Amino acid sequence: MARRAAARVSDGADAAATEVLECEARRERLGDLLAFVERACARAALEPDAAFDVRLATEEVVTNVIEHGYAGAAAPGPITVRFHHDPRQVVVTIEDLAPPFDPATIRPADPSTPLEQRRIGGLGWHFVTSVMDEVRHEHRHPLGNRLTLVKRLATD
Repeated sequence: MARRAAARVSDGADAAATEVLECEARRERLGDLLAFVERACARAALEPDAAFDVRLATEEVVTNVIEHGYAGAAAPGPITVRFHHDPRQVVVTIEDLAPPFDPATIRPADPSTPLEQRRIGGLGWHFVTSVMDEVRHEHRHPLGNRLTLVKRLATD
């Protein structure tokens, strides 16, 4: 079952909006999570390139939580996706209760290496850090991770 909440905060010209979707971290829910992000991008009136980047990075992180974060767990745990936007930036926060991971342990992928010579893994994280302007990871206590993805928006 998914829980969805939306909060809109406005103080004149500097309007901000936050939307939240929480559900079980199951492969079957990936489409719902990505549709949530796509709708939020549309409501935020993001340029197509910015919306693509936000969706790509979110898809990679959510997929990693589903495939790796809760791997081996008796049952999938929760995943929460928060989408916040204001005129300057979009901030997507993904939280889970999976065992903490350390992004520093992910070996950087070399996208210029021929496909047949590449090792498995790391390319998705490369995309996340390449398309977003800022990526922050925090361990949550006693279990869990919080990944914050920031995309700055072009201002006129």
